[in-house]
Amino acid sequence: MNERTDVAIIGGGLAGLSLALQLTRRIPGVEVAVVDRGRRPAEERTSTVGESFAELGAHYLRDVVGMADHLENDELPKLGLRFFVGDHWDLGERFELGVLDPAICEVRDGRLVGLPLRTHQVDRARLENEMARRCVEAGVHLIEETHVTECRLDPGGHSLILGGERGGALDSSWVVFASNGPVPGHRLERRPLGHRIGARWFRAEGELDVGSWSDDPVYVGRTFPGFRRLSTNHFMGRGYWMWLIPLPSGVTSVGVVYDPALMDRLPDTHEGLHRWIEAHDVRLAHELGGRAPVETEPHAIEADSFVTRCFHPDRWAVVGGAAAFADVLYSPGADLIALGNTLLTGLIERDRAGDRLAGACAVANRVFEGFAEGLAEIYRGHYGNFGVPEVVGPKVVWDSALYFGFNTLLFRHGLTGDVQFLSRIQPELLTLRALQTRVQERFRRGDPAPVLPTGYTTVDWGHIDWLMSSYYGAERQPDEEGVIRHLRDVIESLERMARRMEGSA
Repeated sequence: MNERTDVAIIGGGLAGLSLALQLTRRIPGVEVAVVDRGRRPAEERTSTVGESFAELGAHYLRDVVGMADHLENDELPKLGLRFFVGDHWDLGERFELGVLDPAICEVRDGRLVGLPLRTHQVDRARLENEMARRCVEAGVHLIEETHVTECRLDPGGHSLILGGERGGALDSSWVVFASNGPVPGHRLERRPLGHRIGARWFRAEGELDVGSWSDDPVYVGRTFPGFRRLSTNHFMGRGYWMWLIPLPSGVTSVGVVYDPALMDRLPDTHEGLHRWIEAHDVRLAHELGGRAPVETEPHAIEADSFVTRCFHPDRWAVVGGAAAFADVLYSPGADLIALGNTLLTGLIERDRAGDRLAGACAVANRVFEGFAEGLAEIYRGHYGNFGVPEVVGPKVVWDSALYFGFNTLLFRHGLTGDVQFLSRIQPELLTLRALQTRVQERFRRGDPAPVLPTGYTTVDWGHIDWLMSSYYGAERQPDEEGVIRHLRDVIESLERMARRMEGSA
């Protein structure tokens, strides 16, 4: 095989497939090839981690990549994040933060569609299989069951040497690394972000519904049956947190994430991991006890946060898991894919229009690296207080308000990489950075933040008016002036919250 294409993407996972679809939808006539070691369709139920999408990444997949119909019809709605703190057997006695009032959700033809800003829980293999099918339908050349044995980067035209039965050369104007695997003869420029985690995860057969883990009529009556199950449910403790995510393929994703500086390495077997979970949360272990794991052994990672120099004027780039990693709390993986792919699509557009790339690549790198550094700030040094309700509750609310009112706001309105717009909001950016530094340091110290009910009680995320204002406002701005007004309102609310934490208001 000796072929030529405009854009050669190495890696056929979520990042590579979504980029291929975005390019074909955005740039008329562009030729795209995706090189992948695997073969579609992949087996459902045992795919990679990354099954929960937040508002920014979900918007990208739904509205930019064009997967809204699949996500609504073949995956699950995600009813926000839900946090439990404490070790009580009865979940009604634990601190709970999450959406409870079903009135916030949209119901269509008797079916729960989801929250106003749609988010989803997905079987990654099911989603990626459909994305691969749509890529082929859109004219993308999907080269499966092959690998890159050599990557020859040349500003005048790149060449990939492919191994396997479909070996040969693939020449291209652009090369995009969208795989975590090494590329022979090439080393990526990575910068550490000062945070490390370990994780173990697996899938358990059937549904696990935390809404049924209490007989307390008050707990049960706060929302309707099955509502809590459709959240990404978190069980928080000192040095760690655990997730439960329902998947549309009839299994539940279960994971433990921990700070290796605070806890010993977790076991690598199902039996050992179950004993560890039992030692930290007897109720969760009990509910898992009768359910068979889907995989032979748990998946395991030990990972340092990093960011890569992603965009190069010589027409090559890095996206997806190879571009940056911060943590998995709050599900930022699809957000990083969305931002990286969108910045890159803009660069490829500029290149095809004959524009120079050096300055545009420098801006794209600053924007992407700033986003990754901002993510690392909300994780670095915080795990030690994940078992304290008076810290977890305010921190989740703060992080969510900033996420909706800044990151999601700018991305949904196409302003994340807009140099002129970013210059206009420099005063707001400086204020946000100072606020974020000040408040995150308070959370790291574990200082009580008297802005939410304390102790073992319940906070309905949807009933915090100023947080909901930040949430709804991420979508409802008519123009740039509206975006700036909303951003200033969000900053004012955050400043008010910071003063209340510090006892000055």
